[in-house]
This record gives sequence, C-alpha cells and structure tokens, in this order.
Amino acid sequence: MHSKHCKNCGKPLHDLFCSHCGQKAKVDRITFAYIWHEIFHFFTHIDKGFFFTSLRMLESPGRTVKEFIDGKRKKYQPPVSYFFIWTTIYILFLYWIVYMFGENTVINYKEYFGPTATTKFAISHLSIVLVIIIPFQALYMFLLVTKTTYNYFETLVAAIYTLGTIILLQFVFAVIALLIYGINSRSVDLRISDAFKILYLIWFIYSFIKLFPIKMKFLRMVGFVLLAFGTFTIWRLYGFPLLANRLFMK
Repeated sequence: MHSKHCKNCGKPLHDLFCSHCGQKAKVDRITFAYIWHEIFHFFTHIDKGFFFTSLRMLESPGRTVKEFIDGKRKKYQPPVSYFFIWTTIYILFLYWIVYMFGENTVINYKEYFGPTATTKFAISHLSIVLVIIIPFQALYMFLLVTKTTYNYFETLVAAIYTLGTIILLQFVFAVIALLIYGINSRSVDLRISDAFKILYLIWFIYSFIKLFPIKMKFLRMVGFVLLAFGTFTIWRLYGFPLLANRLFMK
C-alpha cells in the first residue's frame, strides 16, 4: 500500500495507480532514457494507423475519408494528428537539408511565399501557413460536393486529410530533390511541386465525388480544383506576405 500522494492530482495513493486520475504512483525522473522511450513510443504507436492511413489516402482517398466520416475510425489515424505528423516530418526534413547543404541548394524556394525573407519565415512556420487555408478548402468541398450528406465540420475532416496527404507528397518531392542533387549537384525549383498538388487534388476529388449522388460531377470537380489551388496560390503570393509583414516581421 502506498501512503504518498499523487504528484499529478494530490489525492492519497493506495495502489500502483492513482484511483482519482489514473497516473502511476511512481513517477520516474526525466532522463535521456525517458526522452528516448517517449520518442520510440510515439513512432511505434502511430505506425499501423498512420502508415495505413497514408497509404489509403494515396490509393483511395475519397473512400478513406468517407469511411472515417461515416464511423469506421479505429483503423485510421485521426485527421488532425495525421496532418501535424506529416507537417512535422516534412519541416524537420527541410531543416536537415538546409543544415547539411545550405539554403536554396537542394530545393530552390525562389520567393515561393513572396520576398525572400517572407518565404524563409513561411517555410519555418509552415503549419500556420497551411492551417489558415484549410477552412476555405472545406467550404468549397461542402458547397460543391457534400452539403446534402455531411455538415461543414464533417467536410472539414476531408480537407484536413487532403492537405496532410499533400504534405506527404511535398516530403516525397523533397526526397526526389535530394536524390537529384546527389546525382548532378543541381537544385530543384520548389514551384515544380505544384504539379504534385494539382494532380493529387484532381485524384482526391474524383475519388470522393463519385461516391455522392449529385449532378454535374465533372463541373464540380473542375470548380473545386480551381478554387482550392487558386486560393492557395493567392494566399502564398499575396495574402501570407502581407499578413507576415504586418504581424510577424516588423
């Protein structure tokens, strides 16, 4: 029997776990072994759901998203964590590339997010840059595809999954750019990655819209791709540079 108090909630301890909050009675000191265990635990506990979801979002994105919204959720990585895991992986990989080879050496950003300083800021705060456009992508999808079946927030899940997978493809692009640099020491223009975005938006909306009993599917597909990619382009070239200069880069 334990006579101590729980370090989390302060309640008396009578067993190996606190009966009030569930935390272990014995709390170890934070050491290197603790940090390593947390890292290992993180990756080993997302592997099945995360990698399965990533593969399914490439193979059959529309059906995958619809299954999740309709209730088949246990086998899939939740949308928000899916998005942030891929964003984190991509950003860390970009940091590593810059650290090892220098800025604009492997991937040439060429003022992708406006002036050089703004582009550099955007790359280092990519999650903020991308999160802002998700509600707009969801709105287009809701108005053009899902409004007779799902509400806006259910549609928002589809937009989060879609953007998370686009970040996955950005990561693939960065890997390809690194391989090209290793072969001929030439940088790859980041704007080439826009082809990945457009092709995936087409593939996603095609596989998604065919599951709904709505008319003029082709026109709706075209409208969604134009609105989604157009909004992103306007945001990265004009909206984000203006916002960054006024709020973050004074």
